[in-house]
This record gives sequence, C-alpha cells and structure tokens, in this order.
Amino acid sequence: MRTKAILSLTVLAVVLTGCSAAWEARQAALDAPNADVAGTWTGKTTGDGKFLPITLTLAQTSTDVTGMMNIGGRPDLSGRVTGSIKGELLTLSLTNPARFGDIWVQQDNMMTSNAFGLHFTLRRSR
Repeated sequence: MRTKAILSLTVLAVVLTGCSAAWEARQAALDAPNADVAGTWTGKTTGDGKFLPITLTLAQTSTDVTGMMNIGGRPDLSGRVTGSIKGELLTLSLTNPARFGDIWVQQDNMMTSNAFGLHFTLRRSR
C-alpha cells in the first residue's frame, strides 16, 4: 500500500510540473508585446489522413483582428473570423459555425495544437 501511495505521489508531481511549465509558457506569451498578425498566412494541416491547405487572411486594428480562413476540403472550418491579440496569443472565432481557437504567434509564424480541433503551423507571406 505504501509503495502505491509513493508511486501515485510521484506521478502527481510529474503531471503538476508539466502543467506548471505549460502555464508559464502561456503567461510569457500573454505578457509579450502585442504581435502584428496582419497579412496572409499559409500552411497545411492533416485531416482524413491527408494534408489540407490553409489560408488565413487577417486585418488588425490595435488588438482587434478580422479576416477570412479557408481550409481546403473543410468548408465547415472556412469563413469569416474575428478575434483579438494579447501578446503572442491570437484568439480567433469562426462566426459560422461558432468555433474558436488560440494560436501562438512568433514573428512570421503561427502554431497551434488544437485551434478549431486542428494542429497546424502557418507562415506569413511577404
């Protein structure tokens, strides 16, 4: 019984350490200067076992962001988006259907592990 308790506490400590690191990374992204996200961003994601192209065209006024997202083969995840930028964290919402996601921005790159239920990396066209 004692061994089981020690093992459980060890696993809990590892999980909490991982959660703490993720929280610290998110906080650092939020505390950074607001990113410039205006422009056209392109990349790929996977869906149905194949690569799907993504194009995200954004306009930015202060911290407010608007634009269009097009994911090839996924009309349900394409359309008008609105959102805001805080530091390096872009929060976007599809207006129809209502879906949202957080995207991490660093200069000309955007990354997410679960925005709109997808994993993708985008690069800004210059």
